[in-house]
Order: sequence, then structure tokens, then C-alpha cells
Amino acid sequence: MSGSADHHPRSDDAAAYVLGALDGHEASDFRAHITSCALCAEEVDRFAATAALLPLAAPQIETPAQLRRRVIGEVARERRGSPAARAGGRRLFGRYELVGAGALAVGLAIGALLLAPGTPGTTVIHAQVASATRWQTSVRPKAWLDRTGNSAQLVVDDLPQAPSGKVYEVWIERGGKVLATKTLFEPNSSGKAVAAVPGALDGASAILVTAERRGGAKVPTMAPLIDASLQA
Repeated sequence: MSGSADHHPRSDDAAAYVLGALDGHEASDFRAHITSCALCAEEVDRFAATAALLPLAAPQIETPAQLRRRVIGEVARERRGSPAARAGGRRLFGRYELVGAGALAVGLAIGALLLAPGTPGTTVIHAQVASATRWQTSVRPKAWLDRTGNSAQLVVDDLPQAPSGKVYEVWIERGGKVLATKTLFEPNSSGKAVAAVPGALDGASAILVTAERRGGAKVPTMAPLIDASLQA
């Protein structure tokens, strides 16, 4: 793996990669780069975890589709280093300065724009997590829901990789029934995972997580590893 002495910083590429602003060839090249560069791989993990939480931390306004396209276009041009693009980026985003890891600031702007207007503030719901023995690890994971209005996302720290051939699956308990969501996720190399809970939470009593075969299951095959109750 590359050490810090011979590493050529690619922070802008890491941020643009997380935001999906690299084109096909550039994305393939950067994926190949991070397989042998621990520093850039760590940056990707850090940016991915941060970017997933940005929508919940930003002011809540609705975005027109045309403006969103302009935002993504400015990200791509800023990453290529065009002076005109940098000036345009500063005009477009005002207080968000597009320098250094500027693409991440653009992510903040996008996150702010994507949220629906009038959404209440975020509530953190701490989840019950199975013992370390069930996870077959010495560290018990920590999990919570970030709930904003009638939607939520699950955040997990210290999450081990799922057993071989399996993946983590999100379920919604509603009306006494456990319903599949088709949301499958895995932790990054730092044990961090963020999974969106699809659909509205109307009538839901809990968000659950199990480890299921790859591709997901229609019904859970084990007791929940994570249980986040939505009831007061």
C-alpha cells in the first residue's frame, strides 16, 4: 500500500467520487487507485460517512431540478481546476468555499436542497443492539436512528462485516408484522454504516436489522441484531 511519503493527495477526487461527480473512466481509475492507497481509501470512507449525514444537518429548502443539475455540473468543473469554474462555484454557493475538499461543501449544499420544506428537526433514537457474542466480535456495535419528520436513516458504528455470504437487511415492524424493505447494507472499512429507511414511517413501531443471505430475504431468519423502537 502507498505510504504517506510517496502519496500524491487526491482529496478532490475522493470527494467527487463519493458525490458521483466523476465520469466513468475517472471513477474506474480512482477505484483502482484506492485499492492500493490506504490514505485515499480512508478519505473515501470519511467523506462517505459525512456526506450521508449532511442532509440532516442542513437548512431545509426544496430544490428545482435545474438547480441540482447546475450544482453537480459545478462540482465536476471545480474538480478539474478551471479558474472560471471556481469563480462560478463561489457565485453559485455563496458562503460555501470550493477549495481543498470543496466538493464536500457542495455535498452540503446538495443535501440542504434535497430536503422537503417544513420538515421538523431531527430526533435521535438510540437502538437496542445484540450482545457482542451474537456479533462474534469483542466490540458491541452502537446504532441509532436519525429521524426527520416521517423518514429516517439508520446509523451504525463499530459494525463488523456480515458473516460470509450474508448482508445486513433493514426491516420495518408495522401492525405486529415484520416487513422487508429491500434495504441491504454493509459497513465501510472503519465499521461505519448508514442505511436509509425507505418509505414513510406511518404506523411503524420499530426498525430492525438482521443478517440475511446476499440479495435479501422475504422474512427474517433470525432474531434482530438491532431494534430501534419508534414508540414513545
